[in-house]
Amino acid sequence: MTPLKFLVLASVVALAGCETMTVSECRVADWQRIGFDDGARGEHHSRLTAHTESCAKAGIRPQPQAYRQGWDDGIARFCTAANGWREGLQGNTAKAGVCRGQWGDEPYQRYLQAGLQVYRTQGELQRNDGHLKRLQKQLEETTNDDRKRRLREEMRALDREQYHLRNQLRRQQMQAP
Repeated sequence: MTPLKFLVLASVVALAGCETMTVSECRVADWQRIGFDDGARGEHHSRLTAHTESCAKAGIRPQPQAYRQGWDDGIARFCTAANGWREGLQGNTAKAGVCRGQWGDEPYQRYLQAGLQVYRTQGELQRNDGHLKRLQKQLEETTNDDRKRRLREEMRALDREQYHLRNQLRRQQMQAP
């Protein structure tokens, strides 16, 4: 692909990424359903502004009341303990505020935080595993007895920390909804 063709293709893809709806979608839009779908995915109700901008090109104006009615139903489906837990396990805090003021906010927030604790603990376990592997490699490569002793001490300390982190992770996972 020539650089010019690549640039044109990249521009088209970038511009398409800004659109929330196509012209044909705007023409047949069921605004209540669109609001419901956005809410059920945890999108903020202000997403209607982006839809309005997308549909303005087709001369179509959304129906804000229908959208908001659908969004209210959809966000109630999103703001659950199970979704908070899932978002937390993925380390996703981008939607943390979308449930504020909504029914279900308290369990969503509680389980989001619990899931985030699991996410952080898993990350710490992975970092320590990587560090242990690097130390093991250093141990295999060194010939200095004093250096070997220090590496083994450091590895033992990391092993103890891993043990405590795995126990902590088990306790955290028991908080799942």
